[in-house]
Amino acid sequence: ISNIDKKLVKEALLIRLVEETFLKLFSEGQMNGTVHTCVGQEFSAVAICKNLNDDDWVTSNHRCHGHFISKTGKWKSLIDELMGLKSGVSKGIGSSQHLYSKGFLSNGIQGSLVPVGTGIALFNKINSNKNIAVSFIGEGTLGEGSVYEAFNLSSLHKVPQLFVCENNFYSQSTPQKFSVSGSISQRAKSFGIKVFECDTWNLENLFKVTKEAVEFVRKGRPAFINIYTYRLNAHSKGDDDRNTAEINFFYENDPLVNLLKMDSIQKYKLEIQDDIKKHLDNLEKHYIDEDEYCFDQLPRTSKKVELIDYTNENKRMLVALNEAYYHELENGAFMIGEDIMDPYGGAFKVTKGFSSNFPEQVYYSSISESGMTGIAIGMSLMGVKSFVEIMFGDFLALTFDQIINNASKMYHMYAFQNSAPIRIRTPMGGKRGYGPTHSQSLEKFFVGIDNVMVLALSSLINPKKFIRSLSNLECPVLIIENKLDYGKMLWVENSFYTLKIEDKPFGAALITPNKIKPTITIVSYGESARHIADNLDIFFEETDQIAELVCISKLHPIDMSLIFNSLDKTKKILIVEDGSKDFGIGSEILSNIMESNQIPDFSLKIGARPYPIPSVTSLEKKLLPFMEVICDEFLKKYKRDS
Repeated sequence: ISNIDKKLVKEALLIRLVEETFLKLFSEGQMNGTVHTCVGQEFSAVAICKNLNDDDWVTSNHRCHGHFISKTGKWKSLIDELMGLKSGVSKGIGSSQHLYSKGFLSNGIQGSLVPVGTGIALFNKINSNKNIAVSFIGEGTLGEGSVYEAFNLSSLHKVPQLFVCENNFYSQSTPQKFSVSGSISQRAKSFGIKVFECDTWNLENLFKVTKEAVEFVRKGRPAFINIYTYRLNAHSKGDDDRNTAEINFFYENDPLVNLLKMDSIQKYKLEIQDDIKKHLDNLEKHYIDEDEYCFDQLPRTSKKVELIDYTNENKRMLVALNEAYYHELENGAFMIGEDIMDPYGGAFKVTKGFSSNFPEQVYYSSISESGMTGIAIGMSLMGVKSFVEIMFGDFLALTFDQIINNASKMYHMYAFQNSAPIRIRTPMGGKRGYGPTHSQSLEKFFVGIDNVMVLALSSLINPKKFIRSLSNLECPVLIIENKLDYGKMLWVENSFYTLKIEDKPFGAALITPNKIKPTITIVSYGESARHIADNLDIFFEETDQIAELVCISKLHPIDMSLIFNSLDKTKKILIVEDGSKDFGIGSEILSNIMESNQIPDFSLKIGARPYPIPSVTSLEKKLLPFMEVICDEFLKKYKRDS
């Protein structure tokens, strides 16, 4: 103890006293929510962060106060944050678990920020800046798959990331023997990651080993450090079911408890307590209001409709997409995905040629949808427009946590201090006989995520118009392509129908009959819109209806302006979506129409039938919205209504 820098002791003591203040304020009703203290573990944070510079980054978890104070020194704004004040580090929005400051971010979802840290570390590697990323986890988090995806990707790409496992023997209330099997250190070793071990009771060795670990990572390789420690308090504010004798044993052996027996350390304690009291006595209690908080980054365009004539180039959709994304890479974008590297160039060849021409911007990923999405979020937080290719739309389910608990929330929960302009692109849909897990249309599960734009591309319009407009957005974007659309030539108008588009970013397209008044509005998107456009003559022959087709591109936030404009003329609407129709996009469109009191004379929504998509072609054609199905469904309801 006598050899430990007194500044570091004072820092650990500061963490403990600040957290004791939190518990006191909670008991007095001056704080809301919850708090997870690191009492007993303070020297873990101090030992790691003493070796970091201002440009290093820390990703943390629910038990983050010690990491935050050690990395940033902003204990006063941390107190304010937990009191819900505008002067808080996240303006009172994030509270205990969701903190952001330059070089630091935390989230309460176990393990979700670990691959984000990998992305930050990859950014450091690409830019050769010698900075590192440190990702704190508890040993219970080793049950999360995203951690192993990050282990694998960090090792594959040799990024400067230090994984810090604060091993306190409990996963909330569950003893380690019931939650973690095998060797903790061997888990990291199996990925070829250098492993260090130490504990928070031998302080001199703790500071020695943590310094060695940080120096190793700064040379350009990942490392894992297993720090044995113990939290003296309950998991949160609630009951503590652990053995009292066990807790007392660790309390009696706690470094800070023993250090406080020294007069010089008692002096520090009184100084810190006085500083905390002065801060609390001089607080100005201002709270953020709804006008300051309730706005997003989504492109909510005007309702005015201005249509312009549009003519597509004579090229395949696949070529157009390749050119559009190539242009983004020319402007510095980053891209990651499975099998996207040359010579393969992706399962559908959209990324062909990219890695050869942009070797520092295009990266392969293991089969790790959550991990690669986290990496792209990390890159985007560093200011890089980042694209992720998910090989099949069905696999988007594996990215859901990263999208909803990280990318979509970071702008708000970190008080507008940063954005995650990630672009996740994927081929969606059936009609190719790929079967139940490679043919689903899952867009309806994503259109409801706040602050995430969902863009559906169609071969009716050259995608470069939309991809280039993404450069002006800071929100996360899900880009839905269609695997059947890839091989089609961009649509060309004919003597019967004219193509027009809305003159605004992400505007809808309109295919309207020449010189004839339409009798029904059909609304669709993606490949289904193209399929309908190619078969409008069949629809007329079967139904005697002259259709005007609105192809929407923005599924969220949905823009109803062109739909309303067409419905004014036809008074009838048919909505066709790729996925099953219950609780889907068609329902949202009809809801908007009903709320506007623009009640149509006829309305119908059609989608895939609510079963897994079969591989057998004859049955697939019965379950998906092919033109035969569309006509049959329309005629059934139209005759019934008539």
